[in-house]
Amino acid sequence: MKYEMRHAKKPEKRSKAKFSRRKIAAITLGSIAGVAVIVLCVLYFQVIFSFISSKIDALSNWFSGGSPVENSEISDGAGETAIVGDNTPDNMEEESPEESEEEPEEEEEKKAPTIELEIYQNATLEDGVCCWRVRAVVTGDPIPEIDWNKDESLGSFGEAIAQVNLNDSGETFTLIATASNSEGTVTDSIDLSWECNSKPQIKGISPSEDILYVGEQYEVFVDVSDADNDVLSFSWSVTGGSIVDNTVNPIKWNTPDTPDDYQVSVVVNDGHGNTAESSAAVYVGEVTVEHNPENITIPKKAGEGGYIEFGGGTHIGSDIYAGDSDNNRPCSGFISFDISDLGGSIVESASLTFSGASIFEDPLEFLKKLNINVLEWGAEPITQSDFELDGFLIASYDSPNITCNASGLKGKLQEAINGGKSRFQIRIHFSGLYTDDDDQADGWKYSQASVVLSATVVR
Repeated sequence: MKYEMRHAKKPEKRSKAKFSRRKIAAITLGSIAGVAVIVLCVLYFQVIFSFISSKIDALSNWFSGGSPVENSEISDGAGETAIVGDNTPDNMEEESPEESEEEPEEEEEKKAPTIELEIYQNATLEDGVCCWRVRAVVTGDPIPEIDWNKDESLGSFGEAIAQVNLNDSGETFTLIATASNSEGTVTDSIDLSWECNSKPQIKGISPSEDILYVGEQYEVFVDVSDADNDVLSFSWSVTGGSIVDNTVNPIKWNTPDTPDDYQVSVVVNDGHGNTAESSAAVYVGEVTVEHNPENITIPKKAGEGGYIEFGGGTHIGSDIYAGDSDNNRPCSGFISFDISDLGGSIVESASLTFSGASIFEDPLEFLKKLNINVLEWGAEPITQSDFELDGFLIASYDSPNITCNASGLKGKLQEAINGGKSRFQIRIHFSGLYTDDDDQADGWKYSQASVVLSATVVR
């Protein structure tokens, strides 16, 4: 019995050992399988995810009234496609194009081209040529292409603008433009001719004398022509001396006092934006000339003097009177001397005398002094408007017998001669109150013959 009992325990120990080895093997195989499943899930995640998503979409479609997906296509992640279901039931017909929610877009209607030429920039003169710029106004679909038979801008202004240059006044040109697209071709044309204004042409500048001397007056002429017969205007300048009037042709140039080379320049304008310029170098020399001074009495211009009663009478050609009138109005006297034959003369001295005055009352009781002014009212009799002309004060006197040798008299006489004036004009009037309101004339009156302008001149 003891033997059998001991014999019976030994197999039990072997059985426990075998069970332990199997358990370990099972755990190991389960772990390997789990790892394999995880690896497969990672590798085929996209396929599995797509499959599950398609099933969920099919169930959602079924619950909302559709049918479960039976055949769907999914990607396996390697660019291949697997069919996993078909979401079209056997009894469902394919949706026709007419039943589609989105209607196809209508094709836009294409349009044949149109073209019209218009002036973009009027003719302008540039570097001696007359330039036209023309624009093509086009429509059409597709947008037409434009082709010109001439474009001397070489496309500088874009496809729609062309430039044509005309080289002389007799030239014409017909500009043609063509517009083309898939729907057709059209053309338009425009006739262009010379409509540019030519600039003046200067041939030269010429002084009136071949040899010029200092301190003299000469004429200077510009020889100019204009093909369009435009009225020309002039603007002269000199680098020495003075010009009497720089807007005329010829000018009178008073040469400078220093011998040297000088520049005489002129700009000629035709009134249409075209100008021509020219300059000439002129030598002004020094010369010693025997001048014989001449004492002269300068004659008066008849019918241009007299006196004006401000707001009253204008007494032309009569005596010269200054003061107030019996109408209590201020009066000024005027006298005009003829210097038309003194051109180019040099004044060495000048004297103006008033003598033999007729005295009315005592003007110096309320008036101050008699003023002598140099002024200019032009080659005409005096008028009321001359009463208030601005003048240059030469001298003032408190006695009716006057001899004026003031330097200003000589200077203004020389200025008038140098300026080419034909008249040297004088005004006399009192300073102070205009009138004493006594209804009587108060002033000094001189006859025309008693007023004398004398001078020593060198011609």
